[in-house]
Amino acid sequence: MLVSSPKDPCKTIALTESLQSKLRARASAPRKPFLVVLHGDDIGARFRIESALIVGRDAGCDITLNDAGVSTEHARFEVRDGEVWVVDLDSTNGISVNERRVATAARLKGGDNVFLGSTVLRFDWLDALEQGLHDELERLINIDELTGLLQKRRFDTDGTQLVETTLRDGRPVTVLMMDLDGIKRINDNHGHVFGAHCIAEAGALVGRVIKGRGIATRWGGDEYSAVLPELDDEGGKRVAEEILATIRAHAFVRDGVHLQPGMSIGLAVGPEQGADLETLQRRADEALYRAKRAGKGRVST
Repeated sequence: MLVSSPKDPCKTIALTESLQSKLRARASAPRKPFLVVLHGDDIGARFRIESALIVGRDAGCDITLNDAGVSTEHARFEVRDGEVWVVDLDSTNGISVNERRVATAARLKGGDNVFLGSTVLRFDWLDALEQGLHDELERLINIDELTGLLQKRRFDTDGTQLVETTLRDGRPVTVLMMDLDGIKRINDNHGHVFGAHCIAEAGALVGRVIKGRGIATRWGGDEYSAVLPELDDEGGKRVAEEILATIRAHAFVRDGVHLQPGMSIGLAVGPEQGADLETLQRRADEALYRAKRAGKGRVST
């Protein structure tokens, strides 16, 4: 049993009736059907079922799973008279709900686990408060706290699919590798807290430029990577130059100390330089080092 100390200076804060009313309303709002990935490369991802969702490995599905054990179109989740059903779309490895193998279709109950290949989806009905909890958990799982960019694990999954889908559709894709210049000097002169500040600010700036054009991550330390679908060499260079200009124009200031890191960027374009994310990142990384050797603060291909 927890007993509060009489010397505890903290006092209970009186909540307004308005706030309590809002919380009660959110908890009593109609519950909505959702799927949450419990196991697999897409762990933590959450999907609302509004009418029908096709789940499979193909990028054209409503839910694309990066799972070799999942068929291109594996299952369909659909709403029938207010109830949710899962339907097997003649998949290779079939569907199981909890311990039951599904012959053709099965009605789902809240808390059911649906097994597709090596991916496990939890089905449940969530109220607005529970939806908010899952939103926050998804953010913690997928977003790098320092920069606001995608976590590398999530970027690897989404970036791989983005490159493959774009190239399969016959369109170009640009991959950037970016590295801050001068972070060691900032760390040595002012301390790692100041270096971390520059890494966070630069990451946020990269995300601002990339937004709506592709996806980006903090690759590690003071290095970043981005995938820009449908952009060829010329279009990719324009975005890279915009990132450099944004970094140069930004005032990096902490505790009254003005810091001005630079950035070097390497660029690779598929399919000419590679047909998968790993190859394109390696080629972009080689270009990044050419930019460093050429004097830094520039874009190299």
